[in-house]
Amino acid sequence: PLIGELDEAHWPRKYPACEGNRQSPIDLQTKKVHYKPSMKALSLVGYEAQAGEFSMTNNGHTVQISLPSTMRMTAPDGTQYVAQQMHFHWGGAYSEISGSEHTIDGVRYVTEVHVVHYNSKYQSYDEAQTAPDGLAVLAALFEVRDYAENTYYSNFISHLKDIRYPGQSTVLSDLDLQDMLPENLHSYYSYWGSLTTPPCTENVHWFVLADTVKLSRTQVWKLQNSLLNHQNKTIHNDYRRTQPLNHRVVEANFKFLPNSELHFYLNNIDNNLEYLRRFIEQKKAKGKRPW
Repeated sequence: PLIGELDEAHWPRKYPACEGNRQSPIDLQTKKVHYKPSMKALSLVGYEAQAGEFSMTNNGHTVQISLPSTMRMTAPDGTQYVAQQMHFHWGGAYSEISGSEHTIDGVRYVTEVHVVHYNSKYQSYDEAQTAPDGLAVLAALFEVRDYAENTYYSNFISHLKDIRYPGQSTVLSDLDLQDMLPENLHSYYSYWGSLTTPPCTENVHWFVLADTVKLSRTQVWKLQNSLLNHQNKTIHNDYRRTQPLNHRVVEANFKFLPNSELHFYLNNIDNNLEYLRRFIEQKKAKGKRPW
């Protein structure tokens, strides 16, 4: 497997938790997910547009954005978590475009964003990171749309050139995290796992959104090819391979269409859109108004 920057095999020598039984990421197998309609939507406060200065850093492994403590997430059980930082995982090595950490039914998505939070009952992230109920991560997967630029990511992507080298930081003057997440924030998978990088502590409540973020192919290319690591090589494939589920249960607050049925509907929609696009182009070519 292409593990890129991550020398995972040697992690447990220094960080024994990395070979524990509750590790992340995992493959989310929709047939085995427990449907739990009583799980309420996550309550996100302060995620909408905020003015201010938000530090954006190349830490040698990924790009990380510091988040203000006014950003909060309340889980279905009422636990309130304070936002700490967000970062990304991507592919890009050896023409392998996909680089998400979580997979769904074995499918790896192009990119994954993690919004890292700590339990508000602790005074700081440093205190919470070793506590058994210390952390929560809101994750979203990305898909490629060939030509459609996602303008909610334009500002972020334009700043990548300013942090090409490890240790470099720049400042985002505005941040609208809600717009950078998928449109549907209600449906999600939930399970207990770990940090996906050392020390791999098994104290993370994961919330993986079911809907995806859409980026253009050019935007994905820029994310994958803008940053260098400590060895002066482009950061590629900064994801950890999926870990055994063991005896854990993954819950979801939404129901699935069987894959074949879903693909049937999606193909129908794609075919209809393609027909409509050609119809409009033909009318334009003849100098007529489409309608």
